[in-house]
Amino acid sequence: MLARSHDHIRRIYDSIESVKRLSDRVIGIGPINIIGLDGILALLPIPILSTAYSILAGGFLLIQGIRSHATLSTIATSFIILAIDAGLTTVEELLQLIPGAGWLLAIIPGGADALFQGHLYAAHLIQKDIDRTHYVEGRRGNADEHREHLADMRAQKGKKRVVYLG
Repeated sequence: MLARSHDHIRRIYDSIESVKRLSDRVIGIGPINIIGLDGILALLPIPILSTAYSILAGGFLLIQGIRSHATLSTIATSFIILAIDAGLTTVEELLQLIPGAGWLLAIIPGGADALFQGHLYAAHLIQKDIDRTHYVEGRRGNADEHREHLADMRAQKGKKRVVYLG
């Protein structure tokens, strides 16, 4: 169900934040959070757990992005990031394309996948899309009302588009 109110948008934003923290922000060193549940599962000898979690969490993020009326480019970019994170292609495979990056692969098997924060990146993209959108409850009215909404959008710093929730 697509968002129909500002409250729905806020709840979507908060749920994306929760998945972002759980997936990639559980264990930190000082002020830097480097690994989450997704990374911990990637280090376990049972790869299906990590893949299942990545697919479920990634699917949830994409659905929330669609519900929040995110742009097609945001959804497509998030999908690509989440596909890499879910293991459809591994970070190790991508690193093999870089000459001289083999030493990174030898440090910890599965370590590059564990440290790749795909859910964090995708969640951040979707949240940024939400932040850049001026949401209007209701349906698009006449041209004068639309111009007023455009003026409201331009008056708010960082807003790039108007979305009607009706």
